[in-house]
Amino acid sequence: MNLQYALLFIGIVIVAVVALTAYDMSRLRRPRPRPEVHLGGFPDDHTPVRPSLLDATRAEGSEKVLRSDIEIALRSIPRNEILRKEIRQLEEVATMPLDLAAGRRRPGRREAEPGRQYLSDEKIDFVIHLPGEQPVARDSALGIFKQHEYKLNKARHLYGRHHQTAHWSDLQLDRSNTQYDDLMLAIQLVDPKGPVDESELTVFTEIGLQLADALQRPTKLPLTFEQGLARARELQAFCDTYDVIAGIHVVPNTEAVFPGRAIEMAARHAGLELGAMNIFHMKNEVAPGSRHLFSMANLHESSAFDPAAWDKFETSGLTLFMSVPCAFQPGVAFDRMVATAREIAETLGGKLQDQNRRPFTDKGIAVIHHQIEEIEEKMRAFGIPPGSETALKLFNEAATL
Repeated sequence: MNLQYALLFIGIVIVAVVALTAYDMSRLRRPRPRPEVHLGGFPDDHTPVRPSLLDATRAEGSEKVLRSDIEIALRSIPRNEILRKEIRQLEEVATMPLDLAAGRRRPGRREAEPGRQYLSDEKIDFVIHLPGEQPVARDSALGIFKQHEYKLNKARHLYGRHHQTAHWSDLQLDRSNTQYDDLMLAIQLVDPKGPVDESELTVFTEIGLQLADALQRPTKLPLTFEQGLARARELQAFCDTYDVIAGIHVVPNTEAVFPGRAIEMAARHAGLELGAMNIFHMKNEVAPGSRHLFSMANLHESSAFDPAAWDKFETSGLTLFMSVPCAFQPGVAFDRMVATAREIAETLGGKLQDQNRRPFTDKGIAVIHHQIEEIEEKMRAFGIPPGSETALKLFNEAATL
């Protein structure tokens, strides 16, 4: 009987500790006030919150083609390192059994494409190879990885070469009974928040060593630690240079405004569809690259439209824009965006302007088209063509449109 009371008392203590831990974690994770930033939106001076738009500066009356300064994309405020450590400690205290299939059931999560090889991207990843003579089970390897991956912020993956077929796949997309000969751990060196730092790369390397030790496998690194950091800096410079948006404004011919219902009809007639972030998009249904060729937003205040209030909505300007590095053929996409902007302007009784509210003439359009061709040429020379899968990872196409 005394044993039963003792066990009951221990159970009550454990429940109390877990409850207090969960409460503390909820307080630590409560979002703090941050500057309001609307992705795809534009501040009062009509310049985008992301990279600068290409501009046909002094295109008229001058034979010299001037390029606008390419601004560095906005960076998120760095997280407080102390807070991160506290959260990690709490997470370790509240360790729960891992559901290794949970990621596969998550709504909207991608499924493995039949026949596709899933491998690291040597252009933008830091990789740790874990070869082995004996096959390892999927859950054994993934379980160890899942216990530690929360320490990482950059995109990371654990890949495996199937024991019987030699096919490479992402372990999170495979069945639990899959067996692998070789494993490959990869972390993306750069994303829109910046390059990987020495601290995170150290943590990643330690995870690789822990995985190798648990599975009794050697480790092989194509790049040294110092080479990985140098490559991250090189990739960041590349992103800062070519993270560029090309845009066109459509404004009324007079002081009048564009009514909401007319905007909706003109957009749909031009082939645009209202979608993510409540702005219009021209879907990319043929070529590789971004899933949207370009988008159209409200030029003023919030970039979004309210589909439930078309009859009340009005604006004195629209903006069409595209991400140059995310377009498979950015010059072709730009030409189509110009044609769409002209169609919408004609339908609504408007005119085209550049980001500085100057008339957007044929010569100005030619200037920007030339700039886009230069960007495409230099990106290809670097080994990361516009619209490639690598470019989409670097410039985070999914988060911008």
